[in-house]
Amino acid sequence: MRKRTYNKITRFHVEKIFQWCKNKYGRGRSRYPDLMFKMPDITNNPLALGEYDYEDNFIFINSLKHKSLIEVANTVIHEYMHYRFHDKKRYMNNDANMKYTENPMENHANAIAKRASKKCISELKKYHSQFNFKK
Repeated sequence: MRKRTYNKITRFHVEKIFQWCKNKYGRGRSRYPDLMFKMPDITNNPLALGEYDYEDNFIFINSLKHKSLIEVANTVIHEYMHYRFHDKKRYMNNDANMKYTENPMENHANAIAKRASKKCISELKKYHSQFNFKK
């Protein structure tokens, strides 16, 4: 029998972080996005930590790329910011005309995610024992 470990990031963790985002930042112009936590397939960039799909309104979180709760919280919050605040046309224009690091929409999402990820995990640890592990 395999010994169960408790330091693995699961769909449970990602869904709770996503719910935290909904409670903290509210709804955007469209319905809440669907959430996918899985290995990348041909429709997802295998190198990406996550993506927000403006067309189909879903957030993809790459299950192979995260080693800590802070990392996955940072990615979920970052992608949620694209859903919540960013316009597809403007984003695509920025993406075509500047580097990722120069894109103000990416910088905005990164700044909020960096600031909020530790707070998110800290708050979730208070209510969910599954968040009380080191990685």
